[in-house]
Amino acid sequence: MSKFMKLLPKISLWVLFAASLVITVLFFVGGSNTIDIAGTEWDEPVYTNLLLNWTYVLCGLVVLITLAVSVMQFIKTFIANPKKGIVSSLIILLIVAIFVISWFLGSAETINIIGYEGTDNTGFWAQYSDMCLYVAYTLAFGTLLALFGSMIYSKLK
Repeated sequence: MSKFMKLLPKISLWVLFAASLVITVLFFVGGSNTIDIAGTEWDEPVYTNLLLNWTYVLCGLVVLITLAVSVMQFIKTFIANPKKGIVSSLIILLIVAIFVISWFLGSAETINIIGYEGTDNTGFWAQYSDMCLYVAYTLAFGTLLALFGSMIYSKLK
């Protein structure tokens, strides 16, 4: 059983990679339908929904696995060294604060999208989109700051 558990991640990786490859090839060579958007004809690949749904599945798996591993690591750290566990809790609270502040910075006003007549660009979804952008900007800035800070720290040390 132990040998199988060691092989499971590799098997899973290759299965997901093969499925992604097949879906990507279908998207690019599976044909297209002509649709009319705001008086202009556009080609929409037939397998667009399949590709988007597969992307959602992969993103969901990444989030689920990341959260599970993080929680397990947090519990191990907290049991071994409670002081480090508290520091980890503060980092988690900081990330939650970034999301909450980003939510309140977002606007619920309607986003004007050419050719789109649905209702998913107003209210909650507009504010959610803004939140996602602000979080991405904040995390990218934090990553760059950490990168340059660690370079400067290593040079001074």
